[in-house]
Amino acid sequence: MTQRGRDAWAASLLSVSALGSAGLAFAVQAMLARSLSPSEYGQFAAALAVVTIIAPAVGFGVPSFWLKAYGTEGWAAKRWMEASVRFITRSALVCLVAAALWAWVGTADARTSQLLLSMLPVVLTQGVIEMASAKLQLEEKFGRVAMWQALQHAGRLGLVLACWQLGASSEAIALGFGCMGAIVTLCAWRSVSALRRGAVELIGHGAKSTARRMSGSLPTPSIHELRLNAMPFGVSSLLFYAYGQSGLVIVSHLGTSQDVGVYSVAVTILTALYLLPTVLFQKLLMPRLHRWAASGDERLERVYRDGNKWMFASGVALAGIAALLAPFAIPLVFGRQYEQSVNVVMLMTLSTPFRFLTVSASSVMTTRNLIHVRNRCAFAALLFSVIAGVIGVLLAGIVGAAVASVAGEVVWAALSVLCARRFLAGARRKPAPVADVQQDAQIAPSLLSEQIPVSVIIPCFNCRATIGRAVQSVFLQTCRPRELILVDDCSTDGTLDLLGQLALRYPANWIRVLPQPRNAGPGAARNAAWAVATQPYIAFLDSDDSWHAAKMEIQYGWMRARPEAAITGHPVAQLEPGEHPESQPWPSAIAPRRMSRQRILFSNRFTPSSILMRADVGARFDEKKRHAEDYFMLLEAVLVEQGEAYLFPVALSYVYKAQFGAQTGLSAQLWKIQKGEQDNYLHFRRRRVISNVEWLCFSLLSAAKYFRRCVLSRRFT
Repeated sequence: MTQRGRDAWAASLLSVSALGSAGLAFAVQAMLARSLSPSEYGQFAAALAVVTIIAPAVGFGVPSFWLKAYGTEGWAAKRWMEASVRFITRSALVCLVAAALWAWVGTADARTSQLLLSMLPVVLTQGVIEMASAKLQLEEKFGRVAMWQALQHAGRLGLVLACWQLGASSEAIALGFGCMGAIVTLCAWRSVSALRRGAVELIGHGAKSTARRMSGSLPTPSIHELRLNAMPFGVSSLLFYAYGQSGLVIVSHLGTSQDVGVYSVAVTILTALYLLPTVLFQKLLMPRLHRWAASGDERLERVYRDGNKWMFASGVALAGIAALLAPFAIPLVFGRQYEQSVNVVMLMTLSTPFRFLTVSASSVMTTRNLIHVRNRCAFAALLFSVIAGVIGVLLAGIVGAAVASVAGEVVWAALSVLCARRFLAGARRKPAPVADVQQDAQIAPSLLSEQIPVSVIIPCFNCRATIGRAVQSVFLQTCRPRELILVDDCSTDGTLDLLGQLALRYPANWIRVLPQPRNAGPGAARNAAWAVATQPYIAFLDSDDSWHAAKMEIQYGWMRARPEAAITGHPVAQLEPGEHPESQPWPSAIAPRRMSRQRILFSNRFTPSSILMRADVGARFDEKKRHAEDYFMLLEAVLVEQGEAYLFPVALSYVYKAQFGAQTGLSAQLWKIQKGEQDNYLHFRRRRVISNVEWLCFSLLSAAKYFRRCVLSRRFT
């Protein structure tokens, strides 16, 4: 299965799981409403609302921060785990004590207090499920992520059905919820322990050995540092849950138990309606929004504009359907004793389009560290909703609570749209930063070039004479890559010292120098840099080659508009050692041609210095080879993953010696190159990726090309 297929399958699993989880939660509430009297159901719902509000404070944003930390630091992010475990333990104890105190002094009804104490372990459940899901997301085990999302609600539904058949009381159901929460907490805590030990199958970050080298230079953070990094994510989660449950808490304190039951039905129905934008933006689009925000991609603003329109229209449509079905569905699902909820539901559905709009607009403010702005909008909406809710309940009872809920959604949507629009307008006006650049005559002309989300990787071995030319050709791109990773493969001529000097000469943090522990060849060097690259696209350049200034503008511009393309390349041209790429004519922007399976097998037209590819492609260079390791990666990407490969017809990079038969370097070893190609064909035949007939034909063609190269270069070794 290709990477795109795996991503589509994972997105489908998560979407179905979220829908199923919401359906199970809805079914739990419906069964509780049918099995308990309205008064008992109101007391049970009030107790459950309290633990639901407190639950996000366990870990307080740590799982979301783990995704960010491991995404940027790779295996080295294990350094955050000791502080995480201590912080999670302390926050869990504080939350349990807070829930117990609420049951003691914050609840006027004695039965509600008893129910709350019985469900005390449920306080921990949501936090540990998020932690287990974070670990599984890092391992890309999305099937298990989907299972954890639905596990709690499935167990609760089974328990409620059993209690309904046995005629058990609300106290027995609450105790069952508590026992189930304790079991889920113990099971999920194993994931935290695995992260703490480093026993995790981290995907996309190479071998653990790479992380050990990185982690040695990174400090171990304190709990205070962890809290500062995780705080914005925790605040966001807490505000979201508090807003969702605030109306129910107000009704439970100022209204009757009957009012709480009626209002709970309305909240349950709206929660199911709100699932659509949450799944779409938080599960599917959020990674892309982060990527587009980092690169200044115009698609971010397009998604914002179109998303707002479509989400609001979808909300209006769903609100209308819910209002039409409410008089028939509520008595059927919840029972005729809740017919009073029909009018409340029909009134509160007016908030649906505004909630859809809020999710769409506020998703933009999760990017570029604007989560603080998003949190301020949510807090303002929560404060307004609480004040309006208190006034509404005192003046008009449950109808006043419903009106306050709709008003709160309108305020939240307006704040989100205005702040997101201001952010996008500011991003368009913001000039490129130039303050960190050294004053240099050769560097100055490129200061205003656009930065694009590409990580460039250059393996370096004894290349003091040529690496400066290669680095300069990357920096002078009209669309400059966001980062350049120089991998020193244990050079013996002082190359590593020169790489450090280059990192100081260019803008701060643009160049990253990655020393290898041992000389392992260009394939291993490229893989090591790929493992720590932070951008969604990867480009390669050999240390003795250079690029035309328009290469990234042409190649990335085409790939950005066609995300289905996995890899692109182009021919290379040979220059004299004294020639510079700036002297070459400007290439025409000609569209590339898709390369068929047969053309890929016939010859490797994708030299490393020509390649630009998506970073999420699973293929890697064969680290056991020092020849034809790049061809191995290409065959893996096209034949195994079935990625789409395209070749531009114009030369956009340059070499300064013969492409085969040179006097020095790896390209001089024609027999080893031929042996590497033959090994590649044999490898994929054994994996049954190519047939025996294909193996025989293309092996013979490769041998014929080898003899031709030998004749042309007059070298036979």
